[in-house]
Amino acid sequence: MRRVTSILGYTGAVLTVACAALVPALFGVFEKGVAATGVRIDPVYAGGETSHVLRRNGYRIVVNRPVTRRSPLQRVDPFVQLRWEPATALPAHVSDAVDLDGDGSPDVEVSFDARRADGSKLSVDARPVTGMVRPLEHCSVESFSALIVPVREGIVVRLPLARGWSGRAP
Repeated sequence: MRRVTSILGYTGAVLTVACAALVPALFGVFEKGVAATGVRIDPVYAGGETSHVLRRNGYRIVVNRPVTRRSPLQRVDPFVQLRWEPATALPAHVSDAVDLDGDGSPDVEVSFDARRADGSKLSVDARPVTGMVRPLEHCSVESFSALIVPVREGIVVRLPLARGWSGRAP
């Protein structure tokens, strides 16, 4: 009986090492298989689909479609996500008037320091021009719907939608 258990133990160890070696090689196949099913990341986590892109001098602002609640029990407040990219091309202090709904007129003025010499957290100020979003003052991470975070190639800002705004954008 001891011999059988040791054979099973060693066989399990060999199979575990073989699987660990094969997983990175097969990950691309697995990823394509999942993508073919049509499964998408929830907009609450991904920030929504891209609505339009605003070009600035040396950088761009990617404006996503608003993310609204899909159920009454959802805990995340409605928001719109903006991404400044590339982060390396941003000026030290960013101050932009941003058109959220694509009608050609600015809806919010967003400002933040892209480079912090002291290494402290980023903070964003947002002053609404229209009634689409709520104002933010020195916000770092207030909630999942109101934040500023550096990402791989840029800086993401989420602005909370104003109450009563439908969240419809092109």
